Amino acid sequence: MTKNIQEIRDITEAVENPTLEIFKKNKTYIGVIEKTIFGGKGIITIEGFKVLIKNGIEGQKIKYLVTKKKKKYAEGRIEEIIQHSPLEIHQSEQKNMLPGCAYQNISYDNQLNIKHKQLQEIFRNFENISIPEIKPSPKHFEYRNKMEFSIGYETMKREIVDGKKIWTDEGVAIGFHPAGSWSEVVSIDDVFIASESVNILRREIEEYFKETNCLKKAPWNPLISKGFWRGLIFRESKSTGNIIVNFITSGHKTAMFWQNIVNLIKTIALPDGSKVSGILETVNESKSDAIKYPKISLLWGTDILEEKLEDTKFEISPFSFFQTNSQGAEVLYSTIAEKLGDTKGKKVLDLFCGTGSIGIFCSKNADEIIGVEMVEEAVEMAEKNAEKNNITNTTFITGKVEDVLPEILKNNSFDTVIIDPPRSGMHPKALKYILDLPVKQLVYISCNPSTLARDVQALEEAGWKLKEIQGVDMFPHTPHMEVVSVIEKI
Repeated sequence: MTKNIQEIRDITEAVENPTLEIFKKNKTYIGVIEKTIFGGKGIITIEGFKVLIKNGIEGQKIKYLVTKKKKKYAEGRIEEIIQHSPLEIHQSEQKNMLPGCAYQNISYDNQLNIKHKQLQEIFRNFENISIPEIKPSPKHFEYRNKMEFSIGYETMKREIVDGKKIWTDEGVAIGFHPAGSWSEVVSIDDVFIASESVNILRREIEEYFKETNCLKKAPWNPLISKGFWRGLIFRESKSTGNIIVNFITSGHKTAMFWQNIVNLIKTIALPDGSKVSGILETVNESKSDAIKYPKISLLWGTDILEEKLEDTKFEISPFSFFQTNSQGAEVLYSTIAEKLGDTKGKKVLDLFCGTGSIGIFCSKNADEIIGVEMVEEAVEMAEKNAEKNNITNTTFITGKVEDVLPEILKNNSFDTVIIDPPRSGMHPKALKYILDLPVKQLVYISCNPSTLARDVQALEEAGWKLKEIQGVDMFPHTPHMEVVSVIEKI
């Protein structure tokens, strides 16, 4: 009875369409999401004041808690969906909720429409720019070629016994951290953006861990930075069907320790066309989940995958960057190649080149490609990828773009430049050199249209002009997209 009384009290306290005068932090209100902005946040407006609602979908009527209030905006969290959006799919079609998949209950056509509107909004102040519809991903489900899972417990409780902290952990899980928690892990049986093979492997390994008590080694507890099992990463080639299984641990174990689990994985039955080609142990000794200096041991098979995009082959090492949607990457790279035009007889500068995939795919006929990348391992893979495709016109340089670009420009002239920076956009020093580049065309690729718009604004102020924008959906069911832009010297 107490619970029902509390529920009634909560609804009574949730004011619908409040005035700004009564709007306060830690209070609950009712409103309608007016639109969904880039990043997956919904907007509710109160007398011109913006409230950002995480994972809010245009058209939803919600009860929300105000978690933060600033002078110019507030943030809120959905407590209850009172009325669903017309953009959402029927409940019978909905799948398990996945972290990061804020758009998963929106029909795919509507996902593309939302992203298209977001691009139009972000670039509304640029003159004479007509933005075509977002190019869709060839696959909407099972498209990811890399899946990262945490290993932990479904519930973690702490008690004080005789002045000591005692942890009571229950339910070994290989899955994801639920919203608002970095300690507990939720096991999701059907991860719909992963392949059937990866789902089978995750499920079988989790079951084995439950039966063997994690081989008598505790999963990682991030609250006290102790434990052995930290994570499980699958990388999969969509062209060959090969899968590499990579266990992330806090310390190294000998081959004897791994023997039984390696044998188990080798015997797991997978759908035709799929097979495990390598099993790895990667030691992460830091407290953070971010793996900066991985110590990798090959337990069985190979640690390299081969992926093929159209007729171009790429080698992928355990932690090298590669687009997570292989079929989507073909659409993206073909779009970049189209915007670059014929590179025959031209010299191409490829900045933030990673493993060289864009430059190699798009500029095979160029006279020369010079790529710049700060990650040494990525440069090594770029050189291997060029060799693998019998491309001899490439030079890859290790270093930060802002540090090495002056020397490169001193000794070279280019016809066109490919720019694919991190989400944060161009470093101000690098952008300064780009402003004065003696070339006619830049093709700038970005996974963050907001920082792209910022950098394009700086370029336009320096005498460049934004000519084209094309969005590509590489990440169905998420708020993310890739954007290809063409910027020309006036």
